[in-house]
Amino acid sequence: MRLLRPLPLLAVLALVAWQEAAAPRAELELVYLANEGFLARAGEHTLVIDAFVTEPYGGYAAVPSELFARLVAREAPFVDVDLVLASHVHADHFQPAAAAEFLEAHPELPFVTSPQVLAALAKAAGAAPGPGCRALLPRPDEVVAETAGGIRVELLRLPHTGGARTAEVENLGHLVELGGVRLLHVGDADVEREELAEYELAARAIDVALVPYWWLGDAADLAKVRARIGAKHLVAVHVPPAEVAREKARLAALDPAILLFEQAGDTRRLELPR
Repeated sequence: MRLLRPLPLLAVLALVAWQEAAAPRAELELVYLANEGFLARAGEHTLVIDAFVTEPYGGYAAVPSELFARLVAREAPFVDVDLVLASHVHADHFQPAAAAEFLEAHPELPFVTSPQVLAALAKAAGAAPGPGCRALLPRPDEVVAETAGGIRVELLRLPHTGGARTAEVENLGHLVELGGVRLLHVGDADVEREELAEYELAARAIDVALVPYWWLGDAADLAKVRARIGAKHLVAVHVPPAEVAREKARLAALDPAILLFEQAGDTRRLELPR
């Protein structure tokens, strides 16, 4: 019987590197707009979320006028936007006048959001929302799935941080599948609430999660987020401009892998193994 000799260590490492390089990969492109607003692109599909913020509010950032003008004109990087989302009605996430300006120019583009957001839009525009608008609101224990613009979105009902003071806010989480990538956006969800845990998101193979920076206060907080979300990549969002430098240093010390976008228009491309 002929015995096979074990491969030398360098050969094993080379084989592993080759296998990793040859493995199928997907790419997610994120373009930071403001606060929790992003463009996300993967494969043939593109969406924007929490993009209709043109005036600073409460110390939080707004989309710069030049960048918002490119969004309205559907110029790069917004040429191929398929779907628009908004997490909730607060003015650091959604401003009706900005939404009305965009949707007047693109009435057929799918815009999926909460009833509160569409009511605010209708009040500002003085007319019913256009044909592309769709209001969806899951029950607290429910997932509502929608496919719009070729993108599958699961909407989650996640209580807004702030307890009783914000109990009536219809805060939507979005679990999006586009181009083979699973992206989670939680709006201003409260990480401490059991409603978040009950969705068992850690079992959903999430690639990238956009989470409020206050979720990531210390190592114990980070462990809780990883247990409840399970995402391969975390992006800290909702950072006030005045605190970006401090938070960048703090988060780098907590975990250098946590991403933080600093300026509107900043772009990252993440390669994700399939």
